[in-house]
Amino acid sequence: TFGVGELILHAVNRGVEKIIIGLGGSCTNDGGTGCAAALGIRFFDETGECFVPIGGTLNKIKKIDFSGLIPALKDIELVTMCDIDNPLYGKQGAAYVFGPQKGADPVMVEFLDQNLKALAEVVARDSGFTEWDFKGAGAAGGMGYGMKVFLNSKIQMGIETVLDVVKFDELIQGANYIITGEGKIDYQSLRGKVVIGVARRAKKQNAKVIAVVGTLGEGYEGAYEEGVDLIVESNYLKLPFEEVKPRAEQDLRKVVSELVEKL
Repeated sequence: TFGVGELILHAVNRGVEKIIIGLGGSCTNDGGTGCAAALGIRFFDETGECFVPIGGTLNKIKKIDFSGLIPALKDIELVTMCDIDNPLYGKQGAAYVFGPQKGADPVMVEFLDQNLKALAEVVARDSGFTEWDFKGAGAAGGMGYGMKVFLNSKIQMGIETVLDVVKFDELIQGANYIITGEGKIDYQSLRGKVVIGVARRAKKQNAKVIAVVGTLGEGYEGAYEEGVDLIVESNYLKLPFEEVKPRAEQDLRKVVSELVEKL
């Protein structure tokens, strides 16, 4: 995540007053240490050598010096958005839940998870910050954790932030139906992604929510308990991804057209 830190630094040097960081789809697992290093926090190994950690070297961190963080960050409002509520490590943490999506095999997942735990232990010792299981800590390979512990950023659900910015509650007043969607709806969707965020808001105004999705995954049924009234799958033929990809647009048009006719 070193590059993200460089982007933040660039924005700070240009005089911005508020920075919103969106987390997700990162293919990183460094707990935000790279970002922190780019902004002045120093990490030392057992020989006293300063280095920039990555997911595979978090267990080599023996000391963290927080004093070098650039002072200008104190005057900037930092908001970190994420759409999941996973903790930093453990069976529901960054490595176990998202590692396999990024190509990590079971051995790698266990290794990465232990490294994140090791990071949290050093942070607790050197800073006194002991929280590792707050909502969003595991987002983007632990970047949610890093943003809070290293940069003192506010962590909030991404969908809630976006819905507030666009004044969603005002926009849906008087609506009978709200159509939303996601590529794949499954158990992860229930942890605060777009469809569920929309459904929870819509439920308060008694609007029915229809989710048009590419495919159904494990645990998708839980969406009904969160306020979704109907889920429509565009891959109704259950074709493999490579086969459905060329016809995705026509299939989507077909299911939505049929849906609208029934409303």
